Amino acid sequence: MKSGRAFVAVASLLMFAFSVSAQNSGTPKLSIPSLEHSFGSVKAGTPLTYSFEIKNEGKVDLEIKSVSPSCGCTTSKYDKVIAPGKVGTVTLAIEKTEGYKGEVSKTASVTTNDPD
Repeated sequence: MKSGRAFVAVASLLMFAFSVSAQNSGTPKLSIPSLEHSFGSVKAGTPLTYSFEIKNEGKVDLEIKSVSPSCGCTTSKYDKVIAPGKVGTVTLAIEKTEGYKGEVSKTASVTTNDPD
C-alpha cells in the first residue's frame, strides 16, 4: 500500500513540475527603439509613411493582434507574427495632409501578446 501512495505523490509532483515549466517556457518580449517619429516640416499634400521596427526579444512568437490609429486619416499595416529574435514592422501612413496647419500629432495603439 505504501508504494502505491508514493507513486501518486511522485506523479503529482511531476505533473506540477511540468505545468510550472510549461508556464515559464517563454514569453514574447516586444522591443522598440523609439515610440515616436517626427517628419519635421512637411509641405501640405505630401503623403507620409513611417515604419516602426519591432523586435521580439522573447522565446516564443510575438503576435501583433491589432493596430488602432487614433483617427480615420491614418492607415496601418503590420506583421502579425514576429518570431523570436526577429524584427517586424508596424507601418503608419497619412495619405492626405491637405488642410493641416501647424504642429500635428497622430497616435496609434498596438495590442500584442507580450504580457508586459
